[in-house]
Amino acid sequence: MGLPINLIPMAEHQFYVGIHAVIANRGRILVLKRAPRMPYRPGSWDLPGGHLEVGENFEDCLRREVKEETALDVAIERLLGLHSMIDEPYLQALYACRLTVFQNVQLAPHEHVEHRWATPAELESLDLIPYLSRILKQGMLTFVKM
Repeated sequence: MGLPINLIPMAEHQFYVGIHAVIANRGRILVLKRAPRMPYRPGSWDLPGGHLEVGENFEDCLRREVKEETALDVAIERLLGLHSMIDEPYLQALYACRLTVFQNVQLAPHEHVEHRWATPAELESLDLIPYLSRILKQGMLTFVKM
């Protein structure tokens, strides 16, 4: 006789933890356009950030990813919130950040081909990566003041 239906183990699925920086400056947020060769959502606009690695804490991951993708140094101010992608294997942690020194963005061309500083209203007209579109609609970026 088998296990009762409520005790049958469910299959575990792999998911990714994304750590993203909401870098605001003068009422605008830094967004990056994903390179055409990116496997997930090429051409979409995204926040700087990336996947958490084993043995890495959220803040170190965020600083590393921002530096790799933009050559910028940021100070992490606070956690804005968590966002779960119900239909995709992603969980995003979003942090409000500020530049420690204003400098030019230098993109890693294999990851991103363009950057811009956009207001939350301007973001609505861009082809955003799904989580960014959702958090914008949920009002998670309303802290950015003009």
